[in-house]
Amino acid sequence: MERENMIIKSKRIVSENGSIDGYLKIEDGVICDLVRADVEELKADIDYGDNMVIPGIFDTHNHGYKGWNPNDSKASVLGYARALASAAVTSIFPTVSEKDSYRYVCEAMKEEYPGARIMGIHSEGPYLNRVGEKGVDQGHPEITMEDIAERYAICEGNLRLFAIAPELSGSKEAIRYLSQRGVRCAFAHSNQTYEEAQESFKSGITVITHTANVMSGLHHRNMGGLGAAILNDDVFNELICDGMHVRNEMIEIIFRVKKDAFHKIMMISDNVHFAGLPAGRYDGGFFGPTNISEEGFSLTDTGRLAGSAKPVLYGMKNLVKNMGYPIEVVSQMASLNPCLVYGFADRKGSIRIGKDADIAVIDEDFNCLYTYREGKLVFDYEKDTDLDCEETLKRCRIS
Repeated sequence: MERENMIIKSKRIVSENGSIDGYLKIEDGVICDLVRADVEELKADIDYGDNMVIPGIFDTHNHGYKGWNPNDSKASVLGYARALASAAVTSIFPTVSEKDSYRYVCEAMKEEYPGARIMGIHSEGPYLNRVGEKGVDQGHPEITMEDIAERYAICEGNLRLFAIAPELSGSKEAIRYLSQRGVRCAFAHSNQTYEEAQESFKSGITVITHTANVMSGLHHRNMGGLGAAILNDDVFNELICDGMHVRNEMIEIIFRVKKDAFHKIMMISDNVHFAGLPAGRYDGGFFGPTNISEEGFSLTDTGRLAGSAKPVLYGMKNLVKNMGYPIEVVSQMASLNPCLVYGFADRKGSIRIGKDADIAVIDEDFNCLYTYREGKLVFDYEKDTDLDCEETLKRCRIS
């Protein structure tokens, strides 16, 4: 994919050193200069006016988008990556847990394609302890080191994050094996108490999967896994910020309690593959029949959440518009922090001279208008109107 040379103008470019009214100069897909408009006037190739230019989002926890399911095939992975660019995503960890899915992602990574850059694999499971609110063990596969080694090998060095319930037998050995090979391990779908979770963090857990969700919660006499996740200073926290999975009041508590929160928290979507599709009823998802509401949320027939259907960009809007956090801080949690955690910050995650030109142009209401990956336009809201997976719409849409 050919890289572009251009000068982009905007009244608000959200750079690593603050927002500026000025120019973004790109050469060979790399940011080569940032110029303030009050310092020098340049001839811009594109003037985005009042629309904001933000760093492209790095979503490290995402199961699908616009009907594209990365578990289905290499073609589905590529369709998924292209669709994600419409949500201002320029970097992605496809989140899968099946061995064939690992292979599809690895095959896709070898292709040159438009859309979000696949930076590695996030395996959420299969070793999870999804006990639910009533503490009923729903079963889980047995951990064997042979299986862990096979999973690691299939990923061809691309496994970046492995989510696991640390109370399961054999988890310590698995965490040690993966950590020694540079794979981060995450505390996920766990029923551990506060004390048990703190001990687990000592064994090599460095990331918290979707903080507050599917873990024991806070009580003034029982701090639960959530208490451990926000009181431990060393672990990094994924967080869904749509205001539904975690209420804004709890988001506020997490931000206030977590030490150095704005450098420790990584915004994620945790999208199911029905995310971004038209409102309606769908079948064939992880949670059974799923209703995508007019507001774009994924719900069961009883109205409970059935996974996440809002992109990180929506969470950014919630934090800025409803909670009053500066876009510069919110952008760091959506883009730079995951790059720092997973080792890509030398070239991605922020608008800074010398980094890849991974940027998105959004309007005042946080709608994505254009997305550039490494200087190449990979989403244009006026032209790219064919991003939904038609096969999923035909096969799964009930009404």
